[in-house]
Amino acid sequence: MSRELALIVAHDRGGAIGMHGQLPWRLPDDLKRFKSLTMGHTVLMGRKTFDSIGSPLPGRRNWVLSRDSSWSYPGVVRLDSLEAAMQLHAEGLLWVIGGGQIYQAALPLVSRIEATEIDTTLDGADAWFPRLDPGLWHVLHREHHPRDDRHEYAFDFVRWSRS
Repeated sequence: MSRELALIVAHDRGGAIGMHGQLPWRLPDDLKRFKSLTMGHTVLMGRKTFDSIGSPLPGRRNWVLSRDSSWSYPGVVRLDSLEAAMQLHAEGLLWVIGGGQIYQAALPLVSRIEATEIDTTLDGADAWFPRLDPGLWHVLHREHHPRDDRHEYAFDFVRWSRS
């Protein structure tokens, strides 16, 4: 079996991904897609992202990056660096799920990005997704979803691949 490092993110037009330690939107179809793509795989996140979720994601191996060697949580593997995660990740798909610092560090290593691009601009955002270099990334697929009674904003599911 091969190994792959991929990234999954939801962001607004300006790259905002969070505000006050929380997702600033609720998009049921985005959450459904996130679950579908990550189920059965390993998810890698920073400790602040884990804290915002509150518990390990079921059906997935949960790895949390934390510099605090005393931090632990049942059902979670704590790692102190992205390099340690890459050494431990021998095979299969490893999903980087946030936050901003983890995305920035992992971006040079990932082969694809599954993004939900949300048609809004947040005021007061405090976490960001890094800008993609158009010379390094291209869109493989884009699927538009209009605003509706279940979704406050229109959004696009976008699959990016490294050029």
